Order: sequence, then C-alpha cells, then structure tokens
Amino acid sequence: MIADARQPGKGPMNDNSLQLVEERFASASAGREVDYRVLLPSDRVRGERLPLVLHLHGAMSSSASLENARPLYEDLYRRGEFPRAVVACVSTPTLDGFYLDRPDGAAWETLVAEEFPARLAAAFGPFDGTALFGASMGGYGALKAAFRDPGRYAAVAALSPAVFPGETPGDVPEANRPSVLDELHRAMAHGSGDAAVYAGNCVQGLARRHAAAIRDAALPVLVDCGGADEFLLHEGAAHLHAVLGELGVAHTFRLVDGAGHVGPEAEDRTREAIRFLGGALRSRT
Repeated sequence: MIADARQPGKGPMNDNSLQLVEERFASASAGREVDYRVLLPSDRVRGERLPLVLHLHGAMSSSASLENARPLYEDLYRRGEFPRAVVACVSTPTLDGFYLDRPDGAAWETLVAEEFPARLAAAFGPFDGTALFGASMGGYGALKAAFRDPGRYAAVAALSPAVFPGETPGDVPEANRPSVLDELHRAMAHGSGDAAVYAGNCVQGLARRHAAAIRDAALPVLVDCGGADEFLLHEGAAHLHAVLGELGVAHTFRLVDGAGHVGPEAEDRTREAIRFLGGALRSRT
C-alpha cells in the first residue's frame, strides 16, 4: 500500500527530511508489473499541493536511481534550493524499452508521460506543475516527453542525454552508436529504418515539429553533457543545441570540458540540474 501523507496536526512541518516510498503496480501501458520509488517531504500533509518531478533513470538501471540521488535532492531541499515536491522514478527496461512506445509491445513513453503521473496524482496529487529530469537514456526520454507536449511541463533537465548528431537513420555515424546506443538507434524507427518513424522518436525531430509550442510554453530547458563523453554523446548534445538555436528555442546548454559520461564531475552536474529544476518550479509560485 502506498504510504500517504500524514494528517493535519500529525507532527511538525518543515522537518527538512524526505521520505522514500517503494511500490509496484500492474501497468496497462507496459503490460507487466513495474516498480517505482517516490521521495516526498516527511511532514507532507494530506491535500498539500506540491509539484511533481519525474526522475527518469538511465540505461541498465532502475527506480533505484532515485534512491542513489536522494542525498542530492535532500541536501538541496534542506538548503532551500529545491522546493517541497514529490519526486518519482519508475523502472523501465533498456532493450525493448528506451522510453519508446512500440507498435507491437509495451508503451514505455506512455507509461512515463501519462499512466505513471496519473497514478501518482491519485495518491499524492493534484500536482502544482510537473518537471522532468533524466540522465543518459533518461535524458533522451525526458527531452522527448517534454518536446512532444511542452505545455504539460514546468521544466526539463537532461544530463548527458542519449541523443545523436543526426535526425534520420542514415545521418548518424557508426561511431556515435556503439553497443546499446545502436539498439536505441534502430528502435527509434521500430527496426524499419523509416525516416518518418525515426523523426517521431528523435529529440531534434520533435523539437522541429513542436517548436512553436515549445516557444509559447516558455519551457525552461537544460542540456548538460561532458565534453569528453566516452559514447560521443557530447556530439549529439551539441547538435541538439544548434537545432534549438536555429528554432529560436531558449535553453541552457552546458558542455563540461574534460568530463566523461560518469566520473567525479557527475555528482556536481546532477546537483546543478536538480537546482535548475528547483529554480524553475519555484518561479511558478
């Protein structure tokens, strides 16, 4: 059973700690049971209206990603640099997942963008705005969801997002799709190589398709990537930066010299991404 908010009068407000909830549910979108984790203020009162942050994990990971990031969220919350919020992460697969809706299988983008937030709203909502955070594969999923329907989100922060320096299957050099990235590259066109299908799952393609809506929504966007990413994701991030500039989409772009996909800079960069979302969410109040 979901651990819900404490009743009014049941304990002090502003104790500056975050409660971790772990649950599972049968997802209609995924066609299977999925697990998820939620962080929320320990002193949250039932009915308190808070923003939601959807935390999308990277490849070969799970909702445990949120537990690993908990010290960063909690530290920023205690410092007043991240607002009272509900932060949630649902486990999705890498292969046969990738935050994609598959025509003959599970709909992982629908799960993250629609079904999972609806479940969270039933337990902890309604929410005062929704933001997206994602790293690596999660960065791809977060940007894709935000650009597909920008009016639904208060902000998006993508750390080392799995995006390519090309917008059609044939535009992406082999060097930029090693190992699991090649699986993602093929899955974006549902294995068909169809350029139109690929564009519908390409971050840059969605930015082009919905540029006016993104501009109208004034969506705060952060793209952060290490300049020495082992998977050459900095080339995809730079390509995305150029496309957003061409489209007149305001965004913050950070290319961290010498930083890799992971490494000593990763914690500070994650902290800055969470702080970015915190600032965007607070500016709404």
